[in-house]
Amino acid sequence: MIEKNLDVIYNKKYLVILPESKKDLLDGFIHSFKNVYVLKNNLNDLNLIISFINKNNFKTLYFVNYILEYQQIIKELKKEHEINMIFTESLASFSDSYIYEIFNKTLKMAKEHSCKMGIIDKSLYVSLKKNNPFVKHIKLDIEKIESKPINKNDKRIGILNSNEDAKHSYFNELSAIKLLDDYTLLLPSLSKTTKVFLKTFDIKYEISSKIDSFINLYINFTNNNILTFLKIMDSGKLCILGNTDILDEFNYLKEMLTMKSDDDINEIASRIKLVEKNKDKIEKEYEIFRKKYAEESKKSIEEFLNLEIETETEENNEYLLTVVVPIYNVEKYLENSLKSILNAKINNMEILLINDGSTDNSEKIALKYKEKYPDIIKYIKQENHGLGYVRNVGLKEAKGKYIASIDSDDTIDKNFFKEALKYLKKDIDIIICDWLTVTDTENYETTAIDYIFNNLNAYEGLLYTTIMPSTCNKIIKKKLFKDLNIKYATDKYEDLSTNTFIMLKAETIKYIHKPYYKYYIRSNSIMRTKPGLSMINIIKMLNERFDKYKNIINVNIDKFKYYTFSWRIEEYIINQLYTIDLEELDNYINYINENIKEILLETFNNEYYKNMLNKLKEKHKKYINERNNAIKNNELLTFIKKSRKEDSYFKLTPPIIYYGE
Repeated sequence: MIEKNLDVIYNKKYLVILPESKKDLLDGFIHSFKNVYVLKNNLNDLNLIISFINKNNFKTLYFVNYILEYQQIIKELKKEHEINMIFTESLASFSDSYIYEIFNKTLKMAKEHSCKMGIIDKSLYVSLKKNNPFVKHIKLDIEKIESKPINKNDKRIGILNSNEDAKHSYFNELSAIKLLDDYTLLLPSLSKTTKVFLKTFDIKYEISSKIDSFINLYINFTNNNILTFLKIMDSGKLCILGNTDILDEFNYLKEMLTMKSDDDINEIASRIKLVEKNKDKIEKEYEIFRKKYAEESKKSIEEFLNLEIETETEENNEYLLTVVVPIYNVEKYLENSLKSILNAKINNMEILLINDGSTDNSEKIALKYKEKYPDIIKYIKQENHGLGYVRNVGLKEAKGKYIASIDSDDTIDKNFFKEALKYLKKDIDIIICDWLTVTDTENYETTAIDYIFNNLNAYEGLLYTTIMPSTCNKIIKKKLFKDLNIKYATDKYEDLSTNTFIMLKAETIKYIHKPYYKYYIRSNSIMRTKPGLSMINIIKMLNERFDKYKNIINVNIDKFKYYTFSWRIEEYIINQLYTIDLEELDNYINYINENIKEILLETFNNEYYKNMLNKLKEKHKKYINERNNAIKNNELLTFIKKSRKEDSYFKLTPPIIYYGE
């Protein structure tokens, strides 16, 4: 079930909105659909759900049983969503004019939005499907509980129908018990009418909110809630139903557990005795039915959603959090970094110090801290392989459910892990904080969501900012890497080709809008080396992975590619052409053409890139268009040489791309 607050950012392909009036089906919707929001019947909750949907990232909305509030929700949404409907009532219940009216409005809304409509009742589905091909039959299921031993000598009969809406079948059930003198009724509640009835006919009864009797009656011919039947039978008890199609393919269960009529009290009484006598065989047949029902339910929901629902698995981890610290020739900064991590430590945490072939005194410092904190710090030494390799070693060796990576020349605020802790315990996929960028001359905040994205939902805002792929300002659930079967590239900018897809995979994110990560810009830092051919390799890998992981992408792919590719292509690849040594220029351009020319042309043809160019000064727009044509026509070398010679070139920088000229 979705938490009804604005504290966590959700990235899910769909959201089911269930009216509070159908809360009796909540267990089934949660188990079957997972992503469920219960909408209360008040103005505050209406405003909350509108804000909730606008903040988060849901591609499709599924509305259950039309209510007037749905129109207001759709009207207030900031972006287009696919709208689908679900109807939960039975065909037999249409004798109630109110339910029939709700059905017609649900059907009308489905037609207005040209969407699918899920039908739970099979008879209703069969009657609709010929003239309404957009209707789909779905089966709700609940989590199967472990059955408990039952007292077969229990002489109480549970009545599951609500006496608040008592129909004649309800009183027939009560009357049938009178024919079985050795039985007592077990009722969840008692209305005045029912009390008078029981007293008049001298029927024994007990009141209990917990139905724990051996045999239960649910003989309602208008609207059996199949989830109630499953819940009772799963627990090891028996449940006799009114006429229903759920057991049609299981003749023995249908014969034993369903009534042909709700009018014959003698049939009800004799059915109780028959079920009691055949309990063992009924249970065996039910296990076969239950397994098939669960499979059919899952299949029907997945076909309706048009996606596979992942089965959640628990993983055993020794620690809640692993902090990975890559070390390479950072003797000047390592101690401050480790002190900051230790000041921020939480219970159930480990620190992995991975020495990537340092040649200075970094190892001496690392070993000093390992000896001082042997219970929390582990030390790994290896030959120099680069930062991406170190991060992969960290993934392999980490025994925490979550991984945080802190570069050994940076520091963190003492509150980072402490504030993140409650979200780690809530099983949130990723926790993100802002940076405090520290240079020799100034300090300034770099936020994980730039203000230019305030008009987007919060998830997209996180995706499109320049620091989106960084590993260092994130605490990431390790399972995400396993689910994607993804590792960091061993080239520079390893985070861009990996964390991009971790962010796309994550379904829940907590953004802590505080600069808890101190990012130091130094010329010799392990992350701040000069750009070269590495970005070309990473862009190529990134593009290949876009194709591999296209099924997990739940955002506008053109917009995401624009913000992911464009400024990095300009800043780290093309702008290097104006300063690189002339004798290297030819080889550099050949490398571009061989590896990412098509990616460049696709980026330049992106509608968001074109919109950005249209906002440039005319002379700069002309220059960039000429340059892009030169790339297309394999004339880039000549174009760059001419621009350099005439000192007439124009560079597209990240600020221009993001904020305009």
